[in-house]
Amino acid sequence: MYPNPTLAGRFTEDGLTTASGPRIVVMCFDRLDRDLSEAIGALDASETARAHELLCHAQDIVHELLCMLDLHSWEHAASLASIYRYVMELLTRANVAKRSAEAAEARSLLAELGDAFRQASIGLASTVDAGSPSTQFSVRA
Repeated sequence: MYPNPTLAGRFTEDGLTTASGPRIVVMCFDRLDRDLSEAIGALDASETARAHELLCHAQDIVHELLCMLDLHSWEHAASLASIYRYVMELLTRANVAKRSAEAAEARSLLAELGDAFRQASIGLASTVDAGSPSTQFSVRA
């Protein structure tokens, strides 16, 4: 952890500006997992303000993932958009009702998607390293 918030912000900004599109998506899923893990713990401990903050941040990330999705370049994009919308609904219900069950379901769904994106990112990196033409993720940059 950086003791200086300015350094922490610069580290995050530099990391995002130098990361590839697929890596940014993986980073989003990693952060979602962390936020939801902490939110579930906060909900279970009745720390409602902290849970609210974490759940809202998770919703913001899912919203950004939904906005980045190019619905016209991938045949399964509409299905992924539906999952993102469902997760946003789960996170809203968890936040309003202050129940961890909905947050846990959202975390489980996002973990599966995160694993899939992580594997795709690894596969993409290996094809680029091998000199093969790279494939595009279905997100708008």
